[in-house]
Formats: sequence, structure tokens, C-alpha cells
Amino acid sequence: MITRLFKLGRKLDNVDEFSRVGEANLVTSIQSEPGTLAMFSTHLADDPAMCYVFEVYADDDAYQVHAASAQFKAYVAMAAENLTSREVCPVNPELMVEKPEALKVTDGSAAPRCCFVQILPEKLEQFREAVFANMRTSVAEEPGVLYLYAVSFADDPLHWAFWEGYASEEAYEAHRETEHFKAYIAATADCLSEKELVPLAADCLVSKGSLNG
Repeated sequence: MITRLFKLGRKLDNVDEFSRVGEANLVTSIQSEPGTLAMFSTHLADDPAMCYVFEVYADDDAYQVHAASAQFKAYVAMAAENLTSREVCPVNPELMVEKPEALKVTDGSAAPRCCFVQILPEKLEQFREAVFANMRTSVAEEPGVLYLYAVSFADDPLHWAFWEGYASEEAYEAHRETEHFKAYIAATADCLSEKELVPLAADCLVSKGSLNG
């Protein structure tokens, strides 16, 4: 699989139209492109001008199909007029786990999160084992956990990002109270040198479902 993470700054004077074109790009792509597996458009909960976009493709050929699509070109044209910054963060997939059902959230009802961590070199395998177990259990057992994806940065394999989706803020808080989450926190207490939790707001979240690996 190929994962892509973007940090985008956007103008707010035309945000409704920009969001409409972006949503059309994501929804059309997930429905019409077999190799486009997941696409999430979000913004910082306390700053709607700063956006994070996360995408998953089956392979590079699938991404090239998306890049050549009419809906993506329409988005690019709109983005040229509305973005104030664009940063591409090269990342590699570590584990992608989601519900088996297709996902489509366009009303802002979900509660996405992003978490960045820096792992101590000698603790990588310990951290990987604990966090993967928590991710798999959470998606399998908690109805409100929609997806949990882990990626590492291409230029620093010890720098990871977690892309998380919860059905609601209540689902997120319930997740934090589970025994498996508490066990993961205890098992990794000495594994990290840095941790940053980023609350996000959903613009458009779509996926085909069934990623598990």
C-alpha cells in the first residue's frame, strides 16, 4: 500500500466552495477507483485554516489513476486559488486497521485524531508489539472505533503518526477507559521521547473498509 499525508493551509473566505469540491473529489474517488482505499480530509479543531489530509492507495498505479481523474484535477484547480501552504509528508504504512464496512462521513459527526510520537530506538519492537495489539483489539471490540492507522516517516523510521477515527467524542473517551488501551499505555510508558496529540475536526472521511494489515 501507499500512504500519503499532507498539511495544508487554506483561505477561509471561500471555505464552503473549497470544501464542496474537496468532498466531491474524495467521494467520487472512493466510489469509482478500485485502488483508492481511504481518504480523510480534516482540519485542526481550533484552527480551520490548517488542514490534514491522509490517503491510502493499493499501490502506485492506483495513485496514478487517481491523479489523472477529472475530480482530482478539479480539486487541484480549486486548491491553486485557495491554499496558502502545502506540505507533503512522506510516510510508510506500518499497520492499517478499520471496520469491515465502507465509511462515509460528510457531516462532521465523527471525531478524528492524529498523534505523533518519537520512539526510542531500543524500544521500537516493544512499542510496535503493544500498539499493534491495542489497535487490532480496539477496532475489533469497540463499535465506536472506526479506524486506526499507523505510519512511519520515510526520513525517520522512529517518528510515527497515528491516524485515528472515532464515531463521536464519547466513543473516543470510552476508548481511553478500556482495559486494552490502559494496558498499551502501561506497556509503552518508557518507549517514547516525544508525544503530541492533535485533535481534529472532520471535513470528509471515506474508505472502502476491511483494511487489516
